[in-house]
Amino acid sequence: MQEMLPGFLAALSLSASLLLVPTLLTQVGAPFMGIYTASMLMAIAGTLAFGRLGLPVAAAPGAALTSWLVAVIMLAHGVSWQMVLFMGAVVSLVMTATLAFAVFLQRPGRLAGFAQLFPPCIADGLQGAVGLMLLVQGLYQGHLLMGSPTGPVQLGNMADPVAYISLVGIIAMLSLMAVGARWAVLGGVLTSAVLAFAGGFWVLPDAPFFLPEGLDRTGLQLIFMNGWENVKVCDYADLSLVLALFFILSGWGGLKALAPHLDDGQMGRSLLSLSGLSFIACLLGTMPLTAAPESAAGQATGGRTGRMAYWTAAFLALLLFMEPTLQSMASFPSIFAPAFAGAGLVLLLCMKPVFSGGLADKVAAGLLFLILPLTQDVAAGLGAACIAYVSLTLLSGGHVSRFLRALAVAFLLYFFYGFWSIL
Repeated sequence: MQEMLPGFLAALSLSASLLLVPTLLTQVGAPFMGIYTASMLMAIAGTLAFGRLGLPVAAAPGAALTSWLVAVIMLAHGVSWQMVLFMGAVVSLVMTATLAFAVFLQRPGRLAGFAQLFPPCIADGLQGAVGLMLLVQGLYQGHLLMGSPTGPVQLGNMADPVAYISLVGIIAMLSLMAVGARWAVLGGVLTSAVLAFAGGFWVLPDAPFFLPEGLDRTGLQLIFMNGWENVKVCDYADLSLVLALFFILSGWGGLKALAPHLDDGQMGRSLLSLSGLSFIACLLGTMPLTAAPESAAGQATGGRTGRMAYWTAAFLALLLFMEPTLQSMASFPSIFAPAFAGAGLVLLLCMKPVFSGGLADKVAAGLLFLILPLTQDVAAGLGAACIAYVSLTLLSGGHVSRFLRALAVAFLLYFFYGFWSIL
């Protein structure tokens, strides 16, 4: 039962992303209820798979990937959501076959070093960078940070009820952390929830439950894609490259940050589970899965084993029937702010020193800490850090492995075709 509270907090934090994915896809004509049901079902399946591997980590469709695909690929270039699902399924299937070969058909020694793909400045800094990303996300959710006309961000308006209730919740959480309370994050969430409910800002819907539906409108819809004849063959290759790099790096990066002590075998099996379930997710009509950073909310309250993942999956199964309630909570996001802020703070406190090396190490770590909070994109942060590390190390006469050089070239292609080219 020790893992039940961490599982509840992880599921509660994850619910915000599970609402965001179908909301984004409705902009391109996808049915909300079908995407929501498929996303919840695949999050439950992925989280159970991680639990079986003994990891206190949840899985969910990637919100950052969905946002980029909707804005750049679907809206800007007119690619249908069914076609994107088809490409996601193909890439996931190829990755599943590749990882299965690496995990099951090679000798164990051949996988040695799989979890040490990146230099220490990146591998060790990833945990803190993801923590800072979650902390910034919590401050944005709570309207304590907001866009500014004169700079990247500005402080929120304390006349906004969301802002001051979020601030009270975060202060309560920090106070409980200071006295060593294990349930500090939950205390902050409950403080914000009680204040929001008492002030009339959060109102429970008249019908808080619903029966899951809509899979008949999303399942296997990739078969009925249209507009494929208008897309060039080279553009298919571009999108496949971007998707493949995003899948593998978001999966690896999330697992490295949330479970830094994974051995080579566990990392390989975890990525294999993610890619296989991502293929099924595309068939059901939702985006591919990745390790959910929101899992850190559960780890902040003591989640350390796979039992936390089992409890998270159990609570997600309950939330599957509570979409109206989740929509009501999302309308006043101060409830989520302490959970994200607490999760990020815990990851930052667990971070190893990463700014003690040479120029290449410091610049790479700095880019990681800059890009992740600004973009909420693990793959983009890893890519920029890797390119900077390889370039500066080679210019200074240092040694870089062939694999890392090839990875830097792949990242350059990822940025060019994923962000700067006209796909």
